[in-house]
Amino acid sequence: MDKTTIDSYNKDADNIAQLHASLIPEKLYSLINQHFIKKGLTADIGCGIGRDSHHLSEQGFEMVSIDGSLAMLQKAQEIYPNLTLQHDYLPNLNSLDVNTFENILCSAVLMHLHQADVKTACLRLLALLKNEGILIITLRGTHQPDKRENGKLYEDINLANLFQLFTDNQATVLIHEIDLEPKRQLTWHNLVIKKLPSLVG
Repeated sequence: MDKTTIDSYNKDADNIAQLHASLIPEKLYSLINQHFIKKGLTADIGCGIGRDSHHLSEQGFEMVSIDGSLAMLQKAQEIYPNLTLQHDYLPNLNSLDVNTFENILCSAVLMHLHQADVKTACLRLLALLKNEGILIITLRGTHQPDKRENGKLYEDINLANLFQLFTDNQATVLIHEIDLEPKRQLTWHNLVIKKLPSLVG
């Protein structure tokens, strides 16, 4: 993950926590309810203050919550002390084991990676999933010409290339949903991806 982005989250954790706590991603939760494997072991990659992890835990999912910002993890621990929190980040996520999770949520994270790391990150997410597991990704761009907002990177990610990457690596994109945020004039892309059964054996 981009170091300057992590530094920005660490420095501004209080304000970011307040903002995230005030936003309820209804469309994302609807996708989770429709597609995640019920009560399956679930990783929240880029959990931030733990809002989404807490929601999933309340729905009966067994959660592992990961973030690259120690300050955000501290906030998550304060707000939701029952969450299982780990410090790690894409593209490598070395603390997690392959073929472990039924579900992975990676919301508002992929765009914080440099272009060269996006493929490695996506392949790692797929490797962490069990066969027929579900990955939900949300991402957006920015209007800023330097691709930065308050220090945080918002990389342009080519969706056609991203879809092809998953198709080429034992997965399929089940849903691509566009979610408009009128207040900030932003376009979010919500993806539901399924890891297909192995052809070997």
